[in-house]
Amino acid sequence: MSPLGRAYLDKLYDSLRTLPEEERIDAVREIESHIVDGIRNGQAEGAILAKLGDPKKLAKAYRSTYMMQKKPRTFKEILNMAGFYCTAGLLSVIVVPVLGSIAYGFGFSAILICLAGVLRSFGVTWINMDIGPGYTVPIEWSIPYAIVLSTIIGGIAYFSWKYLKRYLNFLSERYRNMLEARIG
Repeated sequence: MSPLGRAYLDKLYDSLRTLPEEERIDAVREIESHIVDGIRNGQAEGAILAKLGDPKKLAKAYRSTYMMQKKPRTFKEILNMAGFYCTAGLLSVIVVPVLGSIAYGFGFSAILICLAGVLRSFGVTWINMDIGPGYTVPIEWSIPYAIVLSTIIGGIAYFSWKYLKRYLNFLSERYRNMLEARIG
């Protein structure tokens, strides 16, 4: 392999720094094998590297595949995944944070609304439930009102979370397809 091919693999390896070492090595070996096979089949190394494209984009496809195969278990892993997809493109910078904020914010609010309805029905006086100007929900209707309102808000949170996951899967599939098309 020429210095050009070696430099490509080094750049790919550096771009995969967020992956575990074993995953980085496997990805580089896979691409190296692809390059060597292409050269053995009579292709020019430059043409193979051109088909593979920018090693940073190729690394992004590998990171996407790795993230979607690994189920996030901690809040930090979820934030890392969201951060990765926010850098996937301009639309993702908007979609991921908005849907994530709605999902978590509305989900937390739904829980608080239920709690407020229960507390208000047991006599906590500082909790107000106003439907509009001049109309307050009677105390005996606090729990049913809280359940209806939290169901609506919880539904919004649920659908935001569902579509966020769908969007992330869509992006991962695009990266996976890009990776398969480049490796061939």
